[in-house]
Amino acid sequence: MHGRVKTRTTAEENEKKKKDREKKVAAYAAGMEKVFSKRKNGELDEEGLVISGQLLSANPDIYTLWNFRKEVLSHLKETLDKENLEQIVATELHLTEVCLRYNPKSYGTWHHRCWVLDKMLPISWKKEVAVCNKYLDLDERNFHVWDYRRFVVEKAEVSPEAELEYTTEKINKNFSNYSAWHYRSKLLPIVHPDPSSIRPIEESIHKKELEMVESAAFTDPYDQSAWFYLRWLLGRIRPNLSICQAVLNRSTVSISFNQNVNIDCVEINGLDTSEWRTANSKPFSHIFVSKMNEKLFESDEELIITIKSKQTNTVLDTVLLKKISDQLAIYKKPLHFEAEFSPGLTAVLRQQLDSCTKLLEFEPDSKWALLTSVYLMQAIDRKKYKEKTMILLGKLMDADFHRTTFYSDLRSRYKMEYLLEEVLNNDSTIKFTASDCQLSALYHMEHLMAIQIVDLSNNSLCSRSLPLLSYLQFCKVLKLDKNKIESLKGFPNLPYLESLSLSSNQLNSVEGFDLFINNCVNLRSLDVSDNPITKSDLFKEKLKEFHVLQKLNDLTILS
Repeated sequence: MHGRVKTRTTAEENEKKKKDREKKVAAYAAGMEKVFSKRKNGELDEEGLVISGQLLSANPDIYTLWNFRKEVLSHLKETLDKENLEQIVATELHLTEVCLRYNPKSYGTWHHRCWVLDKMLPISWKKEVAVCNKYLDLDERNFHVWDYRRFVVEKAEVSPEAELEYTTEKINKNFSNYSAWHYRSKLLPIVHPDPSSIRPIEESIHKKELEMVESAAFTDPYDQSAWFYLRWLLGRIRPNLSICQAVLNRSTVSISFNQNVNIDCVEINGLDTSEWRTANSKPFSHIFVSKMNEKLFESDEELIITIKSKQTNTVLDTVLLKKISDQLAIYKKPLHFEAEFSPGLTAVLRQQLDSCTKLLEFEPDSKWALLTSVYLMQAIDRKKYKEKTMILLGKLMDADFHRTTFYSDLRSRYKMEYLLEEVLNNDSTIKFTASDCQLSALYHMEHLMAIQIVDLSNNSLCSRSLPLLSYLQFCKVLKLDKNKIESLKGFPNLPYLESLSLSSNQLNSVEGFDLFINNCVNLRSLDVSDNPITKSDLFKEKLKEFHVLQKLNDLTILS
C-alpha cells in the first residue's frame, strides 16, 4: 500500500471544497468591508487600489469597486507627479486586461478602461486601436469590443472610410458577425449619404450592399446577422418634420405631426402660439392642441401655420389651411406609405425576392426568408403584393410561433396603412372603419385626428392600445366592441367623445373608471354589456356612487 496516492472520498472532496469556499467568502467579505471603511473615512490611497484590485481580479463585475477606484484615481491625479501617475495608469490598464481575460464581456471593466484613458493622461490612441484589433482577432463577435472600438477610433480620429473597410474585412472573414454588420449600418450613411434622402445610402452603394448581403444571407439562411442588415437596407427613411393635419375652429387649434416631437415654435399668420399641450399628456407627442385666437377667423386672410426652430431660426414646415366656414379651417396632407426606390434599385429588389422565393421552395419554414419576402414586397409594390403579404405573415405565425405577437402587430401595421390610404385621401370623409381586421395593435393614429366616427370593433385589441386613442381628438363615436380590453386604465381624454361602445370585451376591473368618466365630459352613451365587470358588485357600487355624485345624470350606461 506504500507509495500509492491516497484518493479522497467524495465526502472528503466536498468538505475541502466547502472550506475553500468559506475561505474565499471570508476574504471577499473582509476586503469589501475594508474598501467601504476606507471610502467612508475618505482614505483615497494606493492601498485602496491594491485591495479593490485583488477583489476585481476574481470578480470584475462589482461596479461599486470600479467606482471606488475612479474616486481614488481622481484624487491621486491631483496629488501625484507625472511619473508616478503614469505608473498608476499603467497598473490600471493592466488590471483591466487581467479582468478581461477572466471575463471578456464585463461591462464594468470596459467602461472603466474607457474612463481611465479619457480622464487620466494623454495616450497614443492609435496604439489602443491596435489593442481593439487584437481583441477582435480573438473574438470577432464580442460586441463590447466593437462598442469600445467606436469610442477609441473617434479619439484616434480614424476616418469612417477606414472603419468601413475594416468591417468589410471582418464580414468577408465571417458572415455571421452581427456587430460588424451593425457598425457598417452606422458608417455607410456617413461615408455614402444619399443626396435625395430617400434611401439609407447613395443608390449605387445601396445596390452593392444589397448584392453583398444577399450572398451572405443565402450562404447560411438560418443565420440572422445578414437578414437583419437586409432589413435595415429596406427600411423607410425618417422624413423631415412636417404637419400631417391641422384643424382650427374658433376655440382651439389642433395639429398632428409625422413624428413624435416636442414642438419648439408654431406660428399662425405670423403670431406665435406658445400655450400648447400634448394630446397624450406627455412632453412628446404626434398631436398638440392650443387655444385659438378668434380674431384670425374674422379677417379674410388665409390661415397659414408655420413650424419654426427657435435654436436655428429656420422654418421646418409651412401649410395653408382651407376655410370650410367662418367656424372651421382644415389642412390634410396627402397620405401614402409607398417606398420610393428608383427603377434600377427596384430591379435589384425583385431579383432578391426571386431568390427568396426559390429558397422557400427548399426551406418552406425559413422564417428569415419569409420575413424578408414580406419586407421586399412592401418595398417593391405594396398594393400588388397586398394579399401575398398577409399570407406570408400567416405562415410566419405558424413557423415561428414564439414571435406570433410581433408578426401579428406587423400585420396590423400594414392593414392600418392600407385602410388609411384608402379612406383618408378623400377630403370629405368623417368615418374610419377597421372592424374585423385582426388588429392586435394600432398604428399611425395621428392621421385620424379629425375623424368623427371610428369603428375598431371585432379585432384583438387589448388595453395596451388605449393610450393611442388620445390622437382621436375630434372623435364623437368610438366602437371597440368584441376586442380583448381588460380595463379602462389608460383611456385618454377625448373632449368630443359622445358615444363609446365596449360590449363583448374582457373588462374585469373598475380601475381607471373614475378618471375615464371625469375626462370624457361630453360622453352620453357607454355600452359595457357582455363583460365580466357587469356581474361585479364593485362595479354596481361604483355606478351608485357616480349617481350620488350626479356624474351620470346625462349618461346612459348599457350593462
